Amino acid sequence: MLIAIVGRPNVGKSTLFNLLVRENRAIVGPQRGITRDRIYGRWVIDEDTSVDIVDTGGYDSLAGGQIELSMRDQTLLAIREADIIICLLDARGGITADDLALVRILRSSDADVLYVANKVDDPAAAEGAAQLYELGIEGFIDISAVNNRIGKLADAVRERLANHPTQAVQDASAIRVSILGRPNVGKSMLINRITGSERSIVSPIPGTTRDYVDIRITHQDKDYVFIDTAGVRRRSHIDDRLEKVSVMRSIHNVEHAQVSLCVMDATEPLTDQDRTLLNIVMDYGRACAIIMNKSDLIDAEQKTAIREKMKLVLRYAPDVPLLFTSALTGKQVIKVFPLIDTLYTKTTTEVQTAVLNKVLQEAANKMHPPAVKGRRVKLFYITQTGTAPPYFRIVSNHPDLIPESYTRYLSAAIKKGCGLEGIPIKIHFVGK
Repeated sequence: MLIAIVGRPNVGKSTLFNLLVRENRAIVGPQRGITRDRIYGRWVIDEDTSVDIVDTGGYDSLAGGQIELSMRDQTLLAIREADIIICLLDARGGITADDLALVRILRSSDADVLYVANKVDDPAAAEGAAQLYELGIEGFIDISAVNNRIGKLADAVRERLANHPTQAVQDASAIRVSILGRPNVGKSMLINRITGSERSIVSPIPGTTRDYVDIRITHQDKDYVFIDTAGVRRRSHIDDRLEKVSVMRSIHNVEHAQVSLCVMDATEPLTDQDRTLLNIVMDYGRACAIIMNKSDLIDAEQKTAIREKMKLVLRYAPDVPLLFTSALTGKQVIKVFPLIDTLYTKTTTEVQTAVLNKVLQEAANKMHPPAVKGRRVKLFYITQTGTAPPYFRIVSNHPDLIPESYTRYLSAAIKKGCGLEGIPIKIHFVGK
């Protein structure tokens, strides 16, 4: 489920975004040369509810410069792509022409919109928000992002989510594989090699992207559905807008897949966008492999250097498999299928409870959970509660006191003991 925050500049979108994802991230304009953090995040509303959040540039109805046009395009893209829109308005700043234009667009669209009045620091004195009713909209949700007063917004999102049933996955009998990669890494040619057909992946019009394409094929009596979201990038001032297109589409792409292939260019250094796509996959817990394309252009020594570099980059996921291919020559492309099969088998594995508890006991005996403030932490038992990714629930006397470092230790022990190396798993601690 994808939620986008839209609104004119300076209404507090980035403040709200940072609050929801519980991190301070620099979400700034697309000027060339500025380093930015990820433009999306995960909003954990409660233990059972989480959604993806995308921040957009400010909507400027009178945009004239390249930066302003790009920010406006981000907003229009969000309206088309997101499942729910949070339209943020400034309760203290009054109604502007940008507000009127944006609301007019939202009304004419099919978007599911929550209209939110920000900067209502005192709910008992919300006179500023009253003027927003001049927009002809009822039911504003008043919040104060700077004061962490967003309870009404969280309640409203929960209610909307109840009316957004999870999309049924088509071709349930097939392995669903998302193909991710920034533009110009050879993803379209790789898709053609895998599917055995020539397909026009990118639009000939600069600045546009294709819709999702599901490509079903059969290989050695097994069915696969490759989920492709192709993008284009022209090396000009529109690069940032297209990067945001790619990221937003990739979120949906990964959500409906069981295995993800992150395609990279073996002849180029790892980029921020490569890391962003990997982070999306990891956040979703999808079984993943890195496909280093264009490997026909590098030698064995360069491949070794890339492997060592990736170990450092992927220190949070060192067991992600890496495959060198050449979509141009077809070299090693056939190995994609057994790699997908292995990842799918592992991520859908249901481990016997007896095996799990033996692994947990051995891991805990080898390294006891650290005591916190003099309180001894005990791990009673473990069960598996889901697949793709495998979810494990561990019962403890102090589930809130287990440090992240020990969780990583247990994750590595469970992977090794249960044959789940190379895929992410999720661990959740609960009380008795």
